[in-house]
Amino acid sequence: MDDAPIVLAGTAQAGRLSAIWSPIAGRLQAHRTILKFAAVGAIGYVIYTGLLLFMYDLATLPFLPDKHTSVHLLLFTHSDSLLLITTLVGTQASIIGVFAGHTLWTFADLPTVQKPLWLRFLQFEGRALVSTLGILTVAVNGLAVGAGVPPYLAVPVGLVTAFTWNWVWDSRIIWRRRGASR
Repeated sequence: MDDAPIVLAGTAQAGRLSAIWSPIAGRLQAHRTILKFAAVGAIGYVIYTGLLLFMYDLATLPFLPDKHTSVHLLLFTHSDSLLLITTLVGTQASIIGVFAGHTLWTFADLPTVQKPLWLRFLQFEGRALVSTLGILTVAVNGLAVGAGVPPYLAVPVGLVTAFTWNWVWDSRIIWRRRGASR
């Protein structure tokens, strides 16, 4: 039996796949850092949502208030203190997880400006106060409490804006490349 036609067909098919895959691989390589950034952000989202699901819906932890228990804060009353607490805990846990991911993977192979880890973390935490606590927590609590939207549907509303804010700050300031101007 002659296997030559099969080998030739396989070679031609491999050539076609290579012609299709090469430009895609080139584009992926050019955008590798932002893809890693998005992947780490997705892990942060899973951490945030997982803790929200666990602490708000699944667990009855004795040290937390019941759902829909009002709390009076300085300037306003929040009608669901458990939601407020669980979004804040989820936010901080995701901040720590995302910082670790960016430090160890996303920006690890780039020639960034040298600075102490504690300073980089403080910059990251400060940026997160605006994006994660500001955009995400306000969106979730505002939509859930103010508009009656389920928290799991309210979370994605703030993600696009927060992602853009985070990418600009993280890539241009916190993990700024050596030689890049501010």
